[in-house]
Amino acid sequence: MPTKPKNQSQKAPQGWRMDPIPSRPAYRDDDGNIRVPVWLTKNGRHMADTEMVLLPSEAALLADNLAKAMRDNSRSMLHEIFRESVTALGPGVVYVSKPDQYRL
Repeated sequence: MPTKPKNQSQKAPQGWRMDPIPSRPAYRDDDGNIRVPVWLTKNGRHMADTEMVLLPSEAALLADNLAKAMRDNSRSMLHEIFRESVTALGPGVVYVSKPDQYRL
């Protein structure tokens, strides 16, 4: 059943959008395909829960492309949360300084 957007002051991107369902992990089905549970929304309104079905080679390509995009073009979620108090020491390793309280 479609739902209305919750916050009218924050406009959702127009058109179709596909988001992973955080509470449902991706899994491999009996045929060996990778299934990723997703929410489909249109103009900010929830339309359906479904699954993106990928061959293992397609899933590997998607994972590689996502990892590259995250590494090259965006800040990590920790950087967004802790802003200037985080220093990346290596892949998956960060240093969080505590001079004051965290500024969120």
